[in-house]
Amino acid sequence: MSSDPGDLANMADLALPEPISFWPPAAGVWIVGVTVGAMLAVMAWRALRRYRADAYLRRAEAEIDALAGGGAEMAEAVSAVLKRAAIVAYGREGVASLTGPGWAAFIRQTTPAGIQTADLGEGLTDMFVPGARAPGESALVAQAKDWLRSQRGRAAKEA
Repeated sequence: MSSDPGDLANMADLALPEPISFWPPAAGVWIVGVTVGAMLAVMAWRALRRYRADAYLRRAEAEIDALAGGGAEMAEAVSAVLKRAAIVAYGREGVASLTGPGWAAFIRQTTPAGIQTADLGEGLTDMFVPGARAPGESALVAQAKDWLRSQRGRAAKEA
C-alpha cells in the first residue's frame, strides 16, 4: 500500500447493511394472521354447530336405510320417520296433525325445486287407501332420502 491518498490500491468495498431478516414479521402480517385465524375459528364453530343440529336428519336417513325391504308397511314406516324429522325442522304445531293428502302436500311444499318427490307424495297419500298401488320401494326410499337431504341446515338456522 502506498501513502498516496489517490492510489486505487487504497480503495475498500462499500459497507453494506445486514440483510433484512424474515423474522419477526411486520405488524401488518400479525394483524392479517390473527384475522384469518379468527375467521377460521368462527367457520369451524358454525360448521360444528350445523353438523350437530343436523344429527336428526342423519338418524332419520339411517332409519330409512334400515327399513329397506320392509314390504307392504314400507310407506307407513317411511312416513313415520319423515314426520319425526319434519316435526324437528318445522315445529310440532304445524306438522303433527297432518295426514293423508295434507301430509303429502306439506312434503311437496317443503321440497326445494329440482328434487323429485312424486312417488313419495303418491305413497304417502295412497297408504291409507285400500288396494291402492304402492310406489316402488326403491323410489320411495330414494325420494324420502332426497327430501331429508334437502332439509339440511333447517334446524340450525332457527336455533
